[in-house]
Amino acid sequence: MVIALVVALAAGGTVYALMSGGDTLASDDPTAPPSPSGTPHSTAPAAPGTDQPSETGGPDSSAPADGTVPADFLGSWSTTIDNASGEHSRRLTVQQGEVGDTVLSLVADGPTGNGTYHCVFEADLTAVHGSGTRLVIGPSTVTVGQPRSACTPGSASEITLLPDGSLKRVNTGNGEQLTYRRD
Repeated sequence: MVIALVVALAAGGTVYALMSGGDTLASDDPTAPPSPSGTPHSTAPAAPGTDQPSETGGPDSSAPADGTVPADFLGSWSTTIDNASGEHSRRLTVQQGEVGDTVLSLVADGPTGNGTYHCVFEADLTAVHGSGTRLVIGPSTVTVGQPRSACTPGSASEITLLPDGSLKRVNTGNGEQLTYRRD
């Protein structure tokens, strides 16, 4: 009887986590949603004539004097994740800073089985690699969680600029990733 109760509680918890946006829907980890039918997609590229990041993030990606983050990374980037529960938006902002400073903020919003969630995460810069083409970001913390139970801190990640001007964020623990477009 005790085993049956444990199994029933575990199954109910799993269903609740999936329906309420548990760990993966409102996690800072750049992951695909738990639904196998979920498909991440990026928002439209910036309008013509607006500043675009360099194609490679190479030597022209020099950092301003007040920090080590290359200029091409700076600013806001967005993507969405579509799955059975709806559309989940992600807005990632990279700001200038040194190793050890908070340089990443991520806002995650979306539907749950019985409402919506709104989460804000922050993470510190741990390194800049590849001649300024890759940022290493430490684990994140939850700064706003509505509801708090729907917002889970994320693992360390790496951010790179892609040749098309988009930004890719990869979870270094499991390899899951999302691609963002500049706002």
